[in-house]
Amino acid sequence: MPPLRARGGGRSVRLAELAAALARLDAFPAPAILRLDASQPLTGRAVVLPAAFNPPTAAHIALLRVAMGAAGAGAAVALLSTRNADKPLVGAPLHHRAGMLLALTAGQPNLAAAATNAALLAEQGTALRRAYPDAAVDFVVGYDTLVRIFEPRYYERTDMTAVLDEFFAAHRLLAAERGPGTREAIEEILAGPGRRWRHRVLVLELPAWVSAVSSTEVRIRRARGFPTAGVPPAVARYIMRHRLYRDAFK
Repeated sequence: MPPLRARGGGRSVRLAELAAALARLDAFPAPAILRLDASQPLTGRAVVLPAAFNPPTAAHIALLRVAMGAAGAGAAVALLSTRNADKPLVGAPLHHRAGMLLALTAGQPNLAAAATNAALLAEQGTALRRAYPDAAVDFVVGYDTLVRIFEPRYYERTDMTAVLDEFFAAHRLLAAERGPGTREAIEEILAGPGRRWRHRVLVLELPAWVSAVSSTEVRIRRARGFPTAGVPPAVARYIMRHRLYRDAFK
């Protein structure tokens, strides 16, 4: 199944069209991918960062750049999910998050913007393999996501080992040392519930400043009236233009 696309295509797509495309994606009955930009189809090796992007930050970009180097990838994808396995949607509406991603990736041919209706990483992998069969995709994850991947409660209706065997046969994980995800904490997970797939996981060492930048902190500072910091200039301009996060303390 080819990836869905926002009608009108390209980075100039209007917010109403983005909202409609995201609604169609969310209603789609199977895991699917919506390509937000008008770049070429993914081929070769690519790194994919699934995140809420609420908002996209300079840390997200740094993480993707480090991951590209570690994986030997020629492209990176910022992947927005319309669903979360644990949390309700708070902050900016999805169409604004997609708009910020388009602002972020404009003029960067090796950085793509996409969305998915899949909350779980294994389902995202399935959707990406169907949409881009010629791409070898590595997933970039933080500590919280790494923990969830090996948590049996997310696989109550399936065989966790079988699902993860299929996932890791096709994908590698790039686990970032960030926040609570110290190398020791990551290695503990990989020596425990993730030991069967340890050989398919790379640990990424990030610059120290990356851990100090978070989407939550950006939202809090904005709501308190401080200058928008920690985000790329194009995202800062988008936030100001659309008056986002003025009262978002969550």
